[in-house]
Amino acid sequence: MGRDTAAGDTAFEAARSLLVARGADTLEHPGGTLLAHLDRVEARLAAWGARDALRLAGLCHAFYGTDGFARNLLPLERREELAAAIGAEAEELVYLYASCDRDFSYAGLREEDGPFRDRFTSAVRTPTLRRRADFAELTAANELDLAAENPEARARWGGPLLRLFTRWRPLLSEAAFADAREILTLRGAEREAFLDGLERGDVRVGVVSHIASFHVTFVELGGVEGMMNIPEVSWRFYDLPGEIIAEGQELVFEVLDVDRSRDRISLSLKALEPDPLAAFARGGFGGVRTGRVTRTVPSGIFLLLADGVEAYVHHDDLDGRSPRAGDELNFEVRGVNRVTRRVRITLCRPPENPARPTPAPC
Repeated sequence: MGRDTAAGDTAFEAARSLLVARGADTLEHPGGTLLAHLDRVEARLAAWGARDALRLAGLCHAFYGTDGFARNLLPLERREELAAAIGAEAEELVYLYASCDRDFSYAGLREEDGPFRDRFTSAVRTPTLRRRADFAELTAANELDLAAENPEARARWGGPLLRLFTRWRPLLSEAAFADAREILTLRGAEREAFLDGLERGDVRVGVVSHIASFHVTFVELGGVEGMMNIPEVSWRFYDLPGEIIAEGQELVFEVLDVDRSRDRISLSLKALEPDPLAAFARGGFGGVRTGRVTRTVPSGIFLLLADGVEAYVHHDDLDGRSPRAGDELNFEVRGVNRVTRRVRITLCRPPENPARPTPAPC
């Protein structure tokens, strides 16, 4: 996207003149000088199609220092000097970026009501969607330049950054997220080293990157993507993974397998949850209990006995009843097999008087 007007050209020239006057061309920074870094950030934003105000903010984002770069080029008392050079909107973006308390603000940035704390004033506010998207885009441009120019920084922070940008994906342009994947995804020897350090039973933090139409969930582990099949999402009963998890959600997973021949990492959320069948087996015998019909099939029904525990009842054992999904039935437990994960139950006989409040005998 080209600059909007001749006034825009003047703003870029004024910004660079002010940067030079404040010594940005002499300050050391990964990849050369601070000014060289700022020029690259602005160029990256331009390549992503950013509007002029955001590009100017990218060029000037270090003026007030940041949560990760303490040196400032102008004190906050002189904000009007920068605003006069680049315009009010661009200067407000520079302040937003500089003022961010990252530890506090990053986690909720993608949320509509996510709080944002000003590290200069300690005030907490909720930026608009437009401002949060601008902030995310500027953050990505800055961090990706650092990763591209500094291999040590990329090796240390690349994984957490890719997880962060995967969480922020709804805020980022397609070009920005594609750039993040290109720069931060591990390949070759780096990928092999990651896989060498991963084994069955490991517990890792990951971000749900994509719930595919064929119901496989992809998880960004930090430069390497794993996958999780439907049965591994939860012990709870559900039709689609999206009922339990959401794209962009950061969760803790257990590694089920590292298949080097297929270059596949298999993950599970369910493996880290208590098995509800074990708890049910300990307390499920003795007495009448109530279950809810979750679905019907031509040969019978499935009855939810407890959260995460279901039993199949053949139509021959329904005593002529035709229950529908949502109906409640009384039952007694006859047996539990944890290997086959089968629960054998007996349904209570329907009451002779449906108006009776007491359960019918089994």
